[in-house]
Amino acid sequence: MNVKPKVVVIGAGIIGVTSAINLQKKGHQVILLDKGGVAAGASTGNCGLMAVSEIVPISKPGVLSQVPNWLMDPEGPVTVRAKHALTMMPWFMRFLKSGSENNVNNIAQGLTQLSNKAAAAYAPLLKESDIEDLLKPHEVIYLFDDRNEIIEDQFSWDLRHNCGFKMEFLEGDILREMEPEISPNIDSGMLMKGWDYFSDPQRLTQSLANTFSQNGGEIRLSKVTDLIKKDGKIIAALLDNYEKLEADHFVIACGAWSRILADQVGDYIPVEAMAGYNTTILRPNVSLKHPLLHHNGGFVITPMEMGLRVGGTLELGGLNSEPNYNRVRAITRKAQNILPNLEIIEKTEWVGYRPMMPDTLPVIDKSPRYSNLIYACGHGQLGITYGAITGELVADLITQGSSEKVNMSPYSATRF
Repeated sequence: MNVKPKVVVIGAGIIGVTSAINLQKKGHQVILLDKGGVAAGASTGNCGLMAVSEIVPISKPGVLSQVPNWLMDPEGPVTVRAKHALTMMPWFMRFLKSGSENNVNNIAQGLTQLSNKAAAAYAPLLKESDIEDLLKPHEVIYLFDDRNEIIEDQFSWDLRHNCGFKMEFLEGDILREMEPEISPNIDSGMLMKGWDYFSDPQRLTQSLANTFSQNGGEIRLSKVTDLIKKDGKIIAALLDNYEKLEADHFVIACGAWSRILADQVGDYIPVEAMAGYNTTILRPNVSLKHPLLHHNGGFVITPMEMGLRVGGTLELGGLNSEPNYNRVRAITRKAQNILPNLEIIEKTEWVGYRPMMPDTLPVIDKSPRYSNLIYACGHGQLGITYGAITGELVADLITQGSSEKVNMSPYSATRF
C-alpha cells in the first residue's frame, strides 16, 4: 500500500490554506496548523481586492524624500513608529536599495507574473467550494482630489501600462454616474481593469479550509515553537503542547510571524510586520457597487457582505506594538469627505499585520539549508490577490522541485 507523503503547513491564512488544498490535490496527507485558527490574521480584515495591477513596489524612485513624513505623521498613509525605526534599520536600507528604477522594473515583472495567473488559479477553488458568488466583477476605482496627482505619479502609471495592465480615466461627471454617492469634491477617477474583489475575505478563507477538511485534511489549533533538524532536513515541528509532529515536508506560511521560525533554523527571511487598520460600518447609509481607492489618502472603501469596510494605510511598528486606532478613525473621517452621506453609527475596528519584504516581492522557495522546508510568505498587501497561485507554486515545489508556471527566481529565499 502506498503511503501518502505527509506535509505540515504552518499558518492557516489564505496562503497556507491554498497551499494545503493544492498539496492535497497532488496526493499528499496535509496537516494545517495555526495558533489562532483559520483566517485569524490578515486574511480576515483585509479589503478583499484582487489588485492585479498593483505591481508598483512601495520603494520606488523618489521614496527617500517621503521618509521624514513617515516618521512625523502618525496618522498619515504610511508611518514608521519612532521606537521601531532603529530596530528595522537593516530592513529599511534594503527597502531603499530596492527602489532604484532598474530594480523596480524587475520587481514589477516578478509581481506581474503572479498577477497574470491570479484569477485563473482561484477559479477551480471557488467552484469546488461553491463560493463563486464571493468574487464580485466590479472593478476598483482610484479617486483623485486633483488630476495632477496622476501626473505626479506618472512613473507608476507608466509602469503598469508597460506591464500590460489597462486603466480607464474617468471624468468627474462619468465617475458620479457610476457611483452617485461620491462627493463633487473628488475631481476624477481611474477604473482599474481586472481588479475584481471578494466581498468577505474571511468567508473565502474559511470556506476553502472547510473544503480541505471535508476532503480529508486535518486542521489543528496549535502553535509551532521550534523546528527539529537532522541531517539537512526538518524532521518534526515542536508544538506548544510539546508534541513532536513529524512529516516529510514543512511549509512556513505564517505571514508576519514567518521570520521567527526562519530565524530559528538559521535562514534570513527579512519579513517585517506592517500593520493595517480598518473599520467595518454595519449600516453605512450609502450604497456602492465598486470599491474605491483614495489615491492621496492611501485607503480603500469596499462594499462587503457585512457592511462597508474602510481600511488601509501602512504602519511599520513591529509585532508587539500597541495598535493606534486613531489611524483608522482618521481614514474613516476622510471617507466621510468622499461619501458625504456615510453614517458611522455601528462599527467594528480591526488591526492586522501584513508580512512585508523590503522589495515587496514574496518569498516562494525552498530553504537554502533544509531541502524539505518551503517558505511562502512576505506577500504584503497582496496576500488575497496572490493566494491561489502561491498555493499552486508551493505544491509544485514539493512535488516537482520547481514550477514551470512562472520564472521562480524573483521569489528566491536567498536574494537578501
